[in-house]
Amino acid sequence: MGKVNNIWAYLARHKYLITMVLGLLLVGVLDENSFRKYMLLQMRYNEAKRELDTYVEQYKRDSVKLHALDANLKGVERVARERYFMKRPNEDVFVLSTDERRVEEAPASE
Repeated sequence: MGKVNNIWAYLARHKYLITMVLGLLLVGVLDENSFRKYMLLQMRYNEAKRELDTYVEQYKRDSVKLHALDANLKGVERVARERYFMKRPNEDVFVLSTDERRVEEAPASE
């Protein structure tokens, strides 16, 4: 009984400290609305906001290009030739690419 009384006396003496530590654990880590969860959600929100800003800028650039294409038929031809590799009759088109192709080894003869 002496050990139980000693433990009980220790807990009674530090009850406020124990309550504060348990409360901070609950609020900071364990709860569904914890500070850790709040920080993770805030990071996801900031990432989504940056992505949205990127898409808005891309939309603005594409809208300007689309308006230019509607106003100018030569612009349509330029886009068709550059992007879709279309060509006029009796015309050769050479596509230059900076992509490196993987050279596969020839099978060794036995």
